[in-house]
This record gives sequence, structure tokens and C-alpha cells, in this order.
Amino acid sequence: MNNGTCLCGSVTWELATEPHDAYNCYCSMCQKIHGSAFGTYAFVRPDQFKWTSGTDTIIQYKSSPGLTRSSCHKCGSVVPFPSKAHDGWAIPAGCHDHGRKPDCSIFAAGCAPWYEVTDNVPRHDAYPGGMDRPTVDDKPLDEQPDGVIRGSCHCEAIAFHVTEPFKVAHNCHCSRCRRARAAAHASNGFVSMDGVEFLRGEGYLKTYKVPDAKFFTQVFCKVCSSAMPRVDPERGIAVIPLGSLDDDPVVKPVDHIFVSSKADWHEITDDLPTYKDGPPR
Repeated sequence: MNNGTCLCGSVTWELATEPHDAYNCYCSMCQKIHGSAFGTYAFVRPDQFKWTSGTDTIIQYKSSPGLTRSSCHKCGSVVPFPSKAHDGWAIPAGCHDHGRKPDCSIFAAGCAPWYEVTDNVPRHDAYPGGMDRPTVDDKPLDEQPDGVIRGSCHCEAIAFHVTEPFKVAHNCHCSRCRRARAAAHASNGFVSMDGVEFLRGEGYLKTYKVPDAKFFTQVFCKVCSSAMPRVDPERGIAVIPLGSLDDDPVVKPVDHIFVSSKADWHEITDDLPTYKDGPPR
């Protein structure tokens, strides 16, 4: 059996067999929802999936005309949801330590400017195999204001500006980040705590702190569950999910950290330094 869980453990499930398909999705919608460069989804038939917990913390959000996603409203993790196009369930792979390696990448042309795709997985600019599904249409942005980098959640309830250059960015493979983002890894940029200005929607921000963690806290939109910036006064920093940005942040991740917790279905193929635990001080 292959077991999955959201970050807080309120929602758990198991797969009775290996998924029949899996892919990385680089569309702007997945970037927003997962706060990362891509989301990874695996697919199983209805009789191959079973909830092993209650489902009372699950909420739904219609992220596009043909897709309604589910997430845990307590911690913000994306959780499995029915997929008519695949005649079964869509499983967010980041919530699993083990699983099927991606068969392909979709919406690869929409890859974020701060991320480079280096794997040899077949790439498509839309859905694979002529799948009849609505495409992802990006809304054009107004001209970027001087001196700021814009960001927002997918439902646009929340908008913010990053008002100073990023100090650094990391790809984090720890199990907390993977489950929080329901993705292969988190990609976070760091600025000072004064480097983020919320323009609207602060009342839509929801926070979940892992009880036994010193710092780890997930901040997300309570409507669409998009990962959002976290201001940490204790350390004087703000942690920005790079997938939440609407403009090119200029900065790119400089390494992969906590790779000792990397999911076995994800392969690191770039030449960035890798660290078993956190980055060197």
C-alpha cells in the first residue's frame, strides 16, 4: 500500500496499487496553488483509492472550468480529488514519499522564469495525447511598477508586493515542505520582514504551524489554498513561495536542501549543489 497525508495529518488516504499515469504540470495555476514551479499528480481508478481518515476538513475550490481541487482547510495541503478526465482520482504526489515517477510534463511552455527544466521527461505544451480538457488561460498583467515584484493567490483575493531584492532562494525537499505544498519540493525566496507589503486580502490569510516545529509554518489563502508569504518577526525574515509571484523575481534557487527527505519518485537533474540537511551557514 502507498499511504498519503496532508501536512497536519487530518486527511489521510491509501492507494491499493501503483498509479497508471503521473505528470508534472507547469501551468500558472499549479504554480499558484502549490507555490512551486510545478505540481505533480498521479492517477488511480476509483476502486484503487480509499480515505483512511475523516474528510470533514476537506474544502473544494474550482480552479478552472474543468477542474475542482480539494485541500485541507486546516493546513492548506492539496489532497486527492476526483478527475473525470482520468476516470478516477488525481493524487498530489508531494503528499507521498513513494510513488510512480512522472511519465511526462504538461504545459511546459508556461514554466516560471526562475526555474529551468533539466530532466528528460517528455514535454507537452498542453495536455498529453490530445486529451479534451479546457486549457489554462493566463490573464495579461499591467506594466510592472518600478521597484516591486507582484504576487497573488490564484483566486486573486490576496495581492502583495515584494519591495526589496531577494537575498537568496532554496529548493527544499523536507517532508514538511513537500506535504505543505503537495509538490516535489518547495521553492522559497527570502527577504527581510519589511520586504513584503500586502495590498489586499490579509483577512484571507490562514496560518498553520506544525506543533513540534521551531519555525515551520504554512500560510495560505483560505479560499483557494494557494501558498502565500510568511512573515517571521522572530527571525526578521519573510519567506516567499516563488510560485506565488506574478513577475520575474530575478533570483533563482541556488541549491537543493534537505535532500535526505526527498521523495523517491522525484529525481534531481540540475547541477545545483545538494545538501542532506539545511544549507551551509
